[in-house]
Amino acid sequence: MDIVSYALELGAADVISLPPRALEANWPGTVSDPEALLPGARAMHLIVVPYQAFEWRADEPSVNAFYPAYQRGRAVAQALVEALRAGGIPAASAPNLPLKPLALAAGRFSMGRNCLVGAREYGTRFTLQCVLSGLEPTEEAAPPARGRLSRECARCRACLRACPNGALNGDGTMQPERCLRNFSYTEPIPESMRPMLGNSLYGCDICQRVCPRNAHQRAVEPPAALREALSLAALLQGEYKPLAPFIGANYARRNRVMGRAALVAGNLRQKSLLPLLRQVAENEAPPAREHAAWAVQRILRDEGREAHPEG
Repeated sequence: MDIVSYALELGAADVISLPPRALEANWPGTVSDPEALLPGARAMHLIVVPYQAFEWRADEPSVNAFYPAYQRGRAVAQALVEALRAGGIPAASAPNLPLKPLALAAGRFSMGRNCLVGAREYGTRFTLQCVLSGLEPTEEAAPPARGRLSRECARCRACLRACPNGALNGDGTMQPERCLRNFSYTEPIPESMRPMLGNSLYGCDICQRVCPRNAHQRAVEPPAALREALSLAALLQGEYKPLAPFIGANYARRNRVMGRAALVAGNLRQKSLLPLLRQVAENEAPPAREHAAWAVQRILRDEGREAHPEG
């Protein structure tokens, strides 16, 4: 089976096949042993699916383009697994492998100060998936690239200056507890961080937006169906299922979506949503309840300032 040609037909931009021994680095929250995921695995197929940023208006809710792209990548990986198995070849999807170290081992990617791997042709806007199989690998691992930053990062500190919460250390590592994109979806977000999310329901694209590795890219209009699914009024009433194809079932859960929608409503000062926000604050579980109560107070506080501009 020509796994590369098939992956390209499905929408991938590249497939890099490495031996399991290429994976030496651990990464927080990952499984570093391919053998545990597929006994007898001979190859790790790294699947690259690039994307373009979405062009959102400042007054509308938004979702980072990474999330729909990740869903496309998952679909490509699953289709490859099914095709390999149909041909009698053992295969398994392995999204929990440490894919950043695997990308660095491929030798075509480099680490940036913003803790994102990048490649010249894609910038940092791509998603990675991995499929394990019984096929023979076609490439060897590159020399270890630990500690090496992208050439573009040598004199650049744009992401460090732009990160609103100081999450980046500047050496290719970060403080996860300070990253807006990395924050838990099951707990209330600290109040000091809520305004930093702005109009973003999911994701933070600031460090990628200012990164010179992405300077050649242009933003595109988001899908009309995604815009429609981001109606704050609908989301605050629990109508989250239309979002699932774009962000995945793990993120598209009622309470999580309602909580994030409440934060966006508060940041956009949506006075018309006050009745719905009050309902969420009174009737829903955390974190939606706390986020909605905060949004109500934020909107009312601004109304008070408008009524008493000199107060």
